[in-house]
Amino acid sequence: MPINYQFAHWKKKFKWRGAVTFLFASIALFSFLGSTTQFFVSNTYYSVKNSLDAWNSAPSSVSEKDVEIALIKIEEVIDKAPNNALYYQLQGQLFEWLHFSTNLASDLETVTKANNGPDELHRAMLSYKKSLKLRPNWSGGWIGLASVKWKLGELDSQFYQYLDTAVSVGPQDAIVHRFIAEFGITMYVNRSVHYAKILKRLRHHLDLGIKNPLSRKSILKLISENNINEPACRWLAPSTFAVSTGLLNCEQN
Repeated sequence: MPINYQFAHWKKKFKWRGAVTFLFASIALFSFLGSTTQFFVSNTYYSVKNSLDAWNSAPSSVSEKDVEIALIKIEEVIDKAPNNALYYQLQGQLFEWLHFSTNLASDLETVTKANNGPDELHRAMLSYKKSLKLRPNWSGGWIGLASVKWKLGELDSQFYQYLDTAVSVGPQDAIVHRFIAEFGITMYVNRSVHYAKILKRLRHHLDLGIKNPLSRKSILKLISENNINEPACRWLAPSTFAVSTGLLNCEQN
């Protein structure tokens, strides 16, 4: 009896140890698979983001094939992480770049409405809406919707509603400053009726955008490329950061 009892005791002990070993092995396996997925998602995301950064710096370098490859990558990321607003945001930007690479329009205000907008722009809008459904207080999503409306030539009340919502949720965000500066300057250069509508916002966000190191370079570049240093000086008071620091070469009275 003692021998049988001891055998049963060790049999039970080894069975318990086997169960524990299996449990830890399973945890290790799931952790490994999770880490592998996370590595793929992170690595692919940064690959796409780096492409977007490069295209923003040199738009003429983008090709339709480049964008299509990036779209395949971000779709794979979304498939593995469908609840991340950032990935839908990038997808929306890629659809806008696809439109840019295939249907470059020199004057964004006068894009024809006859075709109701290219399919890629409507797909961009859907991506931005998916992003905002997951993260409604993200200014980038609202700017994305406004950007698509602009490219579609739909500068209506909804466009300004998207713009105002972006300002409301991200009043200090660089992406808001950059977009309003680009839109306002384009409306000024084109002598559009929308210049009067955007002027107050333009003055405010030029000041904030030049103060913000994340948007300063791109806004100063916009001013320089459009040769509007003198109008920009009129828009900004002498006490503003850009004027008082000499970032804009304004004549002081």
